[in-house]
Amino acid sequence: MKRVISKDNQYIRQAASLKNKKYRVREQMFLLEGKKMVIEALQSHKPLIRVLVDEAHQEEYQPLAERYCDPEWLQVDSRVFNGIAATDTPQGIMAVAPIPDHDLGELFKQSAGLIMLDRISDPGNLGTIIRTAWALDIDGILLSPECTDPFSPKAVRASMGGVLNVPVYTAVGRQQIEQLQSTGYKVIGTAIAARTTVFEEEYKGAHIIVIGSEARGISPAIQACCDNLINIPINPAVDSLNAAVACAIIMMEVWKQRNNTFLS
Repeated sequence: MKRVISKDNQYIRQAASLKNKKYRVREQMFLLEGKKMVIEALQSHKPLIRVLVDEAHQEEYQPLAERYCDPEWLQVDSRVFNGIAATDTPQGIMAVAPIPDHDLGELFKQSAGLIMLDRISDPGNLGTIIRTAWALDIDGILLSPECTDPFSPKAVRASMGGVLNVPVYTAVGRQQIEQLQSTGYKVIGTAIAARTTVFEEEYKGAHIIVIGSEARGISPAIQACCDNLINIPINPAVDSLNAAVACAIIMMEVWKQRNNTFLS
């Protein structure tokens, strides 16, 4: 590993800048921090630009560097490393990764099961939704322009590697939804006042399930595109569910139907 001791090193400055969305957009890169996520990315051969290791953990991660030599490996001074880390207790390893480039046009020829998130502002919720989508084989996540950045450090940590395994399409609005509709996608929105429950809808064909923010729900423009609205039946004394929890319930029902698995 090449040793780096200065915070003014170009690669250190670049890695530190990726905590800011402006630089993530400009560089089309993001930080992947933590032992589990970096090792999973290496083992599954996800593209990584470079791996940074805290010099205090050099011995622990040296075997990984020898086994996976494609990305560049840097041994970084502990104080410099901790200055980049976005967590309070860093695990001594992080990677700079390219933001995956997914073309929405790929979906026009597919019969995919998609989740659209409209105006989700909490990065922890977004990351949790992406991880759940990975676990339950959702084909892709669509994000409205008002959603929080899925490649922010907090969202990436909450996704636990999901951002590298589930296609995420950003800045998706009414026009793109209508284009997908024209190719056969059914658009299903979620609303408290809906008459159909999540368990009565069918999800086996090409579909987009739209989930809005807890505070504001689905925007009028996107709701106008919906072919049907569904709700999750809950205790009427409870106003609403957390967006990530609601997504998990819906995605589980989708998974059951697509895999022909029904509870007896």
